[in-house]
Amino acid sequence: MKILDRLPIPTTETIAFVSSESVRLKDSEIIVWVSLSVMRTEQGDPTGPRFPAILDTGNTHNFAIQERHLLRWAGIRPEMLRSLGHIRHSGKRIRLHAAKLWLHHNEPRTMTVASNQHLMILPRGIAVYPDGENYPRLPLLGLRAILSNNLHLAIDGEPKLVNLRTPDWRTRLQRWLA
Repeated sequence: MKILDRLPIPTTETIAFVSSESVRLKDSEIIVWVSLSVMRTEQGDPTGPRFPAILDTGNTHNFAIQERHLLRWAGIRPEMLRSLGHIRHSGKRIRLHAAKLWLHHNEPRTMTVASNQHLMILPRGIAVYPDGENYPRLPLLGLRAILSNNLHLAIDGEPKLVNLRTPDWRTRLQRWLA
């Protein structure tokens, strides 16, 4: 199943709106749209507030978000989420929390959010950075989330497009040919 279908990588800086807040999106950032929900809910809510995140393969964790973004954009207070422990970043302890993360599909060849979404399984939770930190500037969807969900990521530099999908016969064929 295609999750990101030829998602364009912007070549210029743009502005997106989350509620009434304007958010600067830099060029060459792979911007995806996500939703978060509390783990305790039976089904979760993939239709919760959507907000931008950077698909960052250099981030070795699942998902990182500032506490203020968690509250303002997702409508979730950290104490609503079950604590899973801590990670260390730049000598500081950052809390990990259990949450459901929904990655929203895009309309092919556009940054427009489609109506369907994919539930990302994040056994090690999400990292919530305290207020006062300026990191991360935008939430980050990290490489661990891609790997732990066995997703196939392809970045094509010439047309500046990104594809992300669940494994299928093409994935198995490509692995066999490699």
